[in-house]
Amino acid sequence: MKLAIAGKGGSGKTSISGTMARLLARGGQNVLAIDGDSNPNLALTLGIPAERMSAMPVLPPDLLRRTTEGAELTQSLDQIKASHSVSGPDGVQLLVMALPQHANTGCLCHMHATVRSIIDAVSEDGNDVCILDTEASPEHLSRGTAIYADAMLAIVEPYFKSLETGRRMAALANDLGLERVALVANKIRDERELEAVQAFAERHELELGGTVPFDAGFPGAEHAGLAPLDFAPDAPAIKAIDEIAHRWAGNGNGRA
Repeated sequence: MKLAIAGKGGSGKTSISGTMARLLARGGQNVLAIDGDSNPNLALTLGIPAERMSAMPVLPPDLLRRTTEGAELTQSLDQIKASHSVSGPDGVQLLVMALPQHANTGCLCHMHATVRSIIDAVSEDGNDVCILDTEASPEHLSRGTAIYADAMLAIVEPYFKSLETGRRMAALANDLGLERVALVANKIRDERELEAVQAFAERHELELGGTVPFDAGFPGAEHAGLAPLDFAPDAPAIKAIDEIAHRWAGNGNGRA
């Protein structure tokens, strides 16, 4: 299963991506997490210590070469994971697309294309999962980075700007040809907020793929510099994310 996680900045997409990856790995699946954000923070959510960030490997530009038919990877996926991934808690393997060190160095178009090819190379075996934590923008969709994903979850908060961002990303994902696209309502405090998201989804003919309650454990984890799963493993939000993870990317091949 290849799953893209999208959303407006601050919606909680990275927290959900990292938590899903670890929960699926705990369930016995082989999980490859890809940080496709040019401001990468997925490692922290996976439980990799902050002091390791400065030495985190990123994908090199020579992993992709142009051919008469388009482009192809210069290494196998196993070779890429062996040389450029980091092993995190619960056995999750992490690849980081990029971490710009200098200003005015140009766009990351080539790296988006590299990630696209890596996702394409991931096995279709039901026990293998690839989770792409995307840019907090539509760039991964406009550049086709997520084109080989099986599904995309757009993480939304119960506020208009977040919901509208989710709608726009869902429209682009549908245009890209993704098989399944859904909203996930995050940080829901009460029935009124849930009803607002449900009404928005129904009005725009969007699937609601899951609901995560507001949980003080998540900002608490941020303040403590810990992964949410390590800070409060029995928190209500963790349980909700576990249900979403196994519904969308469990051994049932992502079929709800």
